[in-house]
Amino acid sequence: VGAVYRILQQFVEANEDPKTSPNFRTPGADDLQFLIKVAKVKNITEDEDISLLLLKCFKILSRKQENRASIGEGGIRTITQFLQAPLSTRIAGEGANVILNICYEKDNVEHVLKCNGVLPLVSFLKAGDLDLQANAAGAIQSICFQEKGRLHVRDCGSIPSIIDLLPCENTKVQTRAVGAIHNMSSDPDSIRIIRRKDGIPHLIELLSSEHTAISGSAAGALQNVSREVASRRIIRESGAVPPLSALLFGADLQAQVCAAGALLNILGPELGGDRNVGNRKGFGRIISLCLVMGMVHEALFDEVAEVDPDMIAAADVEL
Repeated sequence: VGAVYRILQQFVEANEDPKTSPNFRTPGADDLQFLIKVAKVKNITEDEDISLLLLKCFKILSRKQENRASIGEGGIRTITQFLQAPLSTRIAGEGANVILNICYEKDNVEHVLKCNGVLPLVSFLKAGDLDLQANAAGAIQSICFQEKGRLHVRDCGSIPSIIDLLPCENTKVQTRAVGAIHNMSSDPDSIRIIRRKDGIPHLIELLSSEHTAISGSAAGALQNVSREVASRRIIRESGAVPPLSALLFGADLQAQVCAAGALLNILGPELGGDRNVGNRKGFGRIISLCLVMGMVHEALFDEVAEVDPDMIAAADVEL
């Protein structure tokens, strides 16, 4: 056990920082079988410190697409076992990080579902630890990028727990929670749940966030949710039009496009039926001109914002 601990510790110390990681800089797939075999040894996985190092190694290696593609169902089953009855919140959080990364690959999402990896993540959303909540929400967002993942997560009853995280003052938690809702909102049944669980007012509130990843995901979610007539009325009557309009002149292209789509969904039908096609087309042109004006203003007058390395977008690989 001591020898294994030292091997894992040396690898983590050398590669934990992606900027200086020799492994991350070395192209090609790594042999994951050693870690998978070690993770199956009972007296090793009952040790919290070694388990944490194992999961950190998996996270480091899963930064590389080749490793994510080669881990297979057996490797994922091994990882999800750490989530079933985690020894600590640190173990649960690091395991969620690994799931976040590996689910960049479509096949891995199906493996995670098959290995019952979603229910533990949903339970982590209610944990008192903010880092664990953020990591779980990030993993769920990653899973929900695929349709099968969205349906499975929805059927696990996760949406109310994710909505509960939207008002959280922790930026990382908020970013990943609204990112997960954005992905899930492409499913019609999820839209109804979001409306019934009062998720719409929270999304409108997030439109004014100073963090573009948050406001952009909120606009994207509202664009999807506004396709439902009942939700469209709530969005319009809850004061969403001014903050959506403000995003048209912002610095984030994705947020601009989503805001434009949401406005067209919300206000377009109010312009009437076939007799008012000209009005609807005119409104569409106004939205397009606002987008162009926002882009021109950014190009001419705004400074390029520096990316905060500690605030990775919810859909990004966990480094």
